[in-house]
Amino acid sequence: MSYFPGLRASEHVIFFIRKQWTAYIKIVVKLVANLAAGFALFYFFVLKFPQDSITFFLLMEMSIFYLLGTWWWVFNSWLDEELDIIVVTNERIINTTQSAFLAIEVASADLDQIQDVRGKVAGFLGGLFKFGNFEVQTAGSKILFLMDYVEKPERYIDEVIELKNKFVAKKSGR
Repeated sequence: MSYFPGLRASEHVIFFIRKQWTAYIKIVVKLVANLAAGFALFYFFVLKFPQDSITFFLLMEMSIFYLLGTWWWVFNSWLDEELDIIVVTNERIINTTQSAFLAIEVASADLDQIQDVRGKVAGFLGGLFKFGNFEVQTAGSKILFLMDYVEKPERYIDEVIELKNKFVAKKSGR
């Protein structure tokens, strides 16, 4: 049985929904492009000046800050993708989203509040790697649990609806 902080006494985790590895492809592509640009700038500008000139040291500093900024962006982007998770328990659905660096938004709804569950695989890459969007609309005014890059999102639809039906039957049977 899995653990998640903040669960109620009678609650246990059924499954987690996480992003597929393809969510990180865009980060890797941008990292490679930024590193190539950084090293090209370093090679074409910094190494063209004499090593004892002030211009050499200024350009060297700018190159280092550029590369540090690139690594910071990669870390922040990775953290943003990695910490997005949907937790489905026997009583509710919990969505944690990394909204900014060190800022996490948490939203939850009881299973009986779920109105609509959707999964959508679209595009060439989505069809090829079997990933897409997973959405849960609740009875609340604006609560929509949405996660992209979910592997085979259609498999979670039936599971969430079945859990909702069991929860409603258990709740009404009291």
